[in-house]
Amino acid sequence: MVETPEGVWTRPLEIEQSYKEVHKGKTEASIMTTEEEEVPWYYDIMKFLKLKAYLDGANKRECHSFKMMATQYILCGGQLYRRSYDGIHLRCLKKEEAERVMEEDHQGICGPYMNGRMLAKKILRIGYFWNTMETNCVDYVKSYHD
Repeated sequence: MVETPEGVWTRPLEIEQSYKEVHKGKTEASIMTTEEEEVPWYYDIMKFLKLKAYLDGANKRECHSFKMMATQYILCGGQLYRRSYDGIHLRCLKKEEAERVMEEDHQGICGPYMNGRMLAKKILRIGYFWNTMETNCVDYVKSYHD
């Protein structure tokens, strides 16, 4: 709490909170193309980095937000990488690749069984990334031990 002197009028600060996604739609790999091929979660980001094309029907604010989000990614050799805070580029994985990496790291050659959060951190240290990594790792570990 802040004390205000007598005779000073203050207005309450109103903060609008939005719960809709910044980039509409293709965050999950469940969207199918005409060839019945799954579109990766990072399809819109790659499209923006290649063509500088914004999402269909996006307003000015959404375009700005998407542009700011896309600065965290780089495109190298046709593969998308996310810039991490420590300077390492993390390879963005599709759903099938992510499932294989979780399986190998949890029970395979990379070491002992671990909980979901530790599995996600280990995958980041190895150099991989996808947008629902921690949730998927926790769910994978739960389903594995049931």
